[in-house]
Amino acid sequence: MTEHIIEYVARDRTGITAVITTTGVIDVDTVIHNISSGHSGYVVRAGEWRRAPVRSLSVLGGAYLFANWDGSKRNNLHDVAFQAPTRPARQQGTGGFVAALTTALATVFGRDRRSA
Repeated sequence: MTEHIIEYVARDRTGITAVITTTGVIDVDTVIHNISSGHSGYVVRAGEWRRAPVRSLSVLGGAYLFANWDGSKRNNLHDVAFQAPTRPARQQGTGGFVAALTTALATVFGRDRRSA
């Protein structure tokens, strides 16, 4: 049986959609099928030396991937989800003005902008 190491997972509002392994990107349905059929095994790094097995669990709505390395009830596989940027670093047009205004107001009102 081939063992794949999961580096990251991709997810949206519905859950995990794909896994990124050391060999490439695999959609979640293929991973679930590979685990269920015994064709391939998947693990996720739980530290520098430990690895946690990824399992396919079936529920009423279908199957999903699950890994747990800390003993809690939550799915630790979400901890390796790739985090996309939530907003652009600088808004076009008014980015410099807004930053300057925010700094000036923070100075006037005595707040450190970085701690706000």
